[in-house]
Amino acid sequence: MDHHELQLLLDHPAVRLLRANNAPLILGFLWRVFKKDHRVSLPEGQVQALLDVELDDHRESAPLAYPKTAADYLADWCAPEHGFLRRYYGPDTDEPLYELTTGSEKALLWLESMRQTKFVGTESRLESVFSGLDEILKYSSDDPTRRIEQLLAEAEAIHAEIDRIKATGRAEAFTPVQINERYAHILATARELLADFRQVEHNFKRIAHEIAEHHARPGVTKGAIVAHLLDSHDALRESEQGQSFFAFWELLLSSDKQRRFHEQLEQVRALAALDPAHRDNALLRHFLRHLLQEGECVVASHQRLSTNLRRVLDTTHLAERRRVGELLQEICQAALAVRERPPTESDFFAVPTFPQLFAGLSRPFWQAPESASARGPIEEETGRLSLADMQRFHNLPEIRLAELRQQVDACLADRSPIMLSDVLARFPLSEGVMELIGYLIVAAGERRHYISDTDEETVVWGPPENPQRWRVPMLLFSRS
Repeated sequence: MDHHELQLLLDHPAVRLLRANNAPLILGFLWRVFKKDHRVSLPEGQVQALLDVELDDHRESAPLAYPKTAADYLADWCAPEHGFLRRYYGPDTDEPLYELTTGSEKALLWLESMRQTKFVGTESRLESVFSGLDEILKYSSDDPTRRIEQLLAEAEAIHAEIDRIKATGRAEAFTPVQINERYAHILATARELLADFRQVEHNFKRIAHEIAEHHARPGVTKGAIVAHLLDSHDALRESEQGQSFFAFWELLLSSDKQRRFHEQLEQVRALAALDPAHRDNALLRHFLRHLLQEGECVVASHQRLSTNLRRVLDTTHLAERRRVGELLQEICQAALAVRERPPTESDFFAVPTFPQLFAGLSRPFWQAPESASARGPIEEETGRLSLADMQRFHNLPEIRLAELRQQVDACLADRSPIMLSDVLARFPLSEGVMELIGYLIVAAGERRHYISDTDEETVVWGPPENPQRWRVPMLLFSRS
């Protein structure tokens, strides 16, 4: 790192946060409010109330230490020159929300890494290095012969281990130290992954700002704007971070992966050798829900690129129409100025090749065809509901939302989060599509549940010989 790069790094928001005058207050408050319970965002009223309590506690020992109000401190922390918090409006909220910025995430993550631990895990990290190198070598070649040789070698090693266990009657197992060391490594990796989402979202927003800046330049055409957006979009998806994120997003939305993760997590937490501090840590229990929330923010930032494109093109189109109107006005004014003394030159107005013009009335009118054919019966629209139609509406089953909520809570008592397919596996549909709509209403009525805007799942109902299939948005139910 050279001198210029170090200057830029020392001006990073994470470094500014660590060097702030009230750094202990800011860092302690942000960690307790956001990181202790692994919260992604909080409404402004709740954050301000928590900060008021924090300031009152500190003022008991030092009355003049923090003279500003909680609202003033929050405004300072959200200011561009600080950038410790981000204040924004959510899609369905009238109250502003607060979330940590990239700098705050990195500063808190660095401080957590500086805390003293019982022991430093070295064996598990070295083992992860060895396994990582083995995995790279295994999947670095697409030669089928070499891959088959590797798989045969692995199969031979597995059979040798099976024979050894049968002969000796003993199987090697991790010691309690090895179990806790690896679990601590998993927790550290999970924290780093959640913290890195702020940087991923920041990179998506940076591209959106580049599009706006490119549009602000004079003389930019619509074609240049579209080309810049498409190039940025493709470059983002094809970049190392883009490929990794979208592969991660597909992996995260896999119901099989989610089910396997929760099953394995509960089995590990049930081990008697696991340290109680690790067992009580709630990070991994809510890990997938936090990842979905963080990933949804990144996907929303990515979708805003298309929104910005439409806005840019609409703005450019209006500007062009306004300019054409101004040119026509200037031509009219110039013509009025020479109306009394027209030019005498014969070639005052000459067009080498005059374009063909077509007026709207030059087009032939639409004529109704003499005959028309239709497939299937044709119904006549009367504008009234018959008695049979009203009877069909009366026979629709009632949506019992309270019963559906109880069924969801009964499934959540075993594990959280769960998908709609998990609920239907335990409580199959009895009323068909109306009951399915009820689950959508339950998920939309509480913020702790998640409804995907892009991914869907298929629900099958009815007799095997004539089943009905419905595609519904992917639902994820959670305890909190």
